Amino acid sequence: MIDAPSRALRVRLYRESLRDLGQVYRLAPDADLRAALRQAALAALPRVEGWAMQVLTVERTAEGERTGFLLDQLARREMGGADFAAALAATLDGAVAVLAVAARDPKRIARLRAALAGSKPG
Repeated sequence: MIDAPSRALRVRLYRESLRDLGQVYRLAPDADLRAALRQAALAALPRVEGWAMQVLTVERTAEGERTGFLLDQLARREMGGADFAAALAATLDGAVAVLAVAARDPKRIARLRAALAGSKPG
């Protein structure tokens, strides 16, 4: 059993298929949660020269909101093909999630950001 699900995180990688890195990482009580999530997502994301990159952070504002699920669904919708990659790092309790996205075409990232914002890309 994990004592503090808000201090534990999991990481997923989205490319041509979904890959759960399959390990729970526990953070020290004094660790900066958002920075640790950002670092975990960026570490899992492959670097490709010339690709656009964006890091999106979502934090729960009310009990029951599923931040990791939301970013997971957005990444799944955009994944596929060799010109897109994303990595999701989320706390086990779903309080905070970070999605790092890289794509050859910046419009794919714009679509993802627009979907997160609830608007259509311009």
